[in-house]
Amino acid sequence: MPKLNLSVIIPFKDKAKMTLDCVRSLVAFGPKVKEILLVSNNSSDEELKALREGIEPYENTKVVIYNHPFNYQKINNWAVKKTSGESILFLNNDTELRERSRGLIERMYEKAHEKNVGIVGCLLLFGDELTIQHAGVFLMPEGQADHLYITKRYSAAIARKDKEEFPYDITIDRPLTCVTGAVNIVERKKFDAVDGFNENFIIGGGDVDLCIRLNQKSLQTWYVAGGYILHKESQSRKFIPIPYSDFYWSYLSYVKGFDTTVGDPFLPEITKKIRINGV
Repeated sequence: MPKLNLSVIIPFKDKAKMTLDCVRSLVAFGPKVKEILLVSNNSSDEELKALREGIEPYENTKVVIYNHPFNYQKINNWAVKKTSGESILFLNNDTELRERSRGLIERMYEKAHEKNVGIVGCLLLFGDELTIQHAGVFLMPEGQADHLYITKRYSAAIARKDKEEFPYDITIDRPLTCVTGAVNIVERKKFDAVDGFNENFIIGGGDVDLCIRLNQKSLQTWYVAGGYILHKESQSRKFIPIPYSDFYWSYLSYVKGFDTTVGDPFLPEITKKIRINGV
């Protein structure tokens, strides 16, 4: 395994306690990383003070300020330039590592450093630690995307007694078209090779677009099994409606990764059912 040279980027707005829980879990159950960069986007002084005080025990952890209108892609592109690691772990502040997360980031890092691999994600469970939030992303007709097995019971997906409901085994590594932006690792040189996130996206869709553009450079997307991380989805910010422009840019991007003859080329059994059922 290559020596770990990993920078972590965690954007946030307020939510100091949630962000601290994320950092503490990473320190407790993750590997020793080069740096943890907490990127504040228009946070209040009170929340910033609480966060800065909370991270004092942790070395190589700091807060930087990005006080511009919210754009997830711009925030992360800007933050990457503030880091120095060979690889980047993009981490939402509403995620938490658990005991079952030990060794997972190291395996993701190792896979991300393979020559033909562009970006690597993993299994995410909702905060109840019982229900799947993400086991990969699949593309659908007309420029749409969704998470594999979202809201399905984790135990049922592991057992796979119903092969029709669970055609894919989440306990093995596999290539995919896309993974979520909530937790993923990419080598800096590969990220730079595609000019990072597409800043035309504001909230949603930029993560899938990044995977597709890496795929187009013959850099694969991979899901790495063997553990999970919690994702308390969309708790990191107040609800913001996804702008129409994100759907427009998603359509332009996603159709490039969708095979109309079989559906998503990596998860055809899922997309075939969607096409048949007309969902």
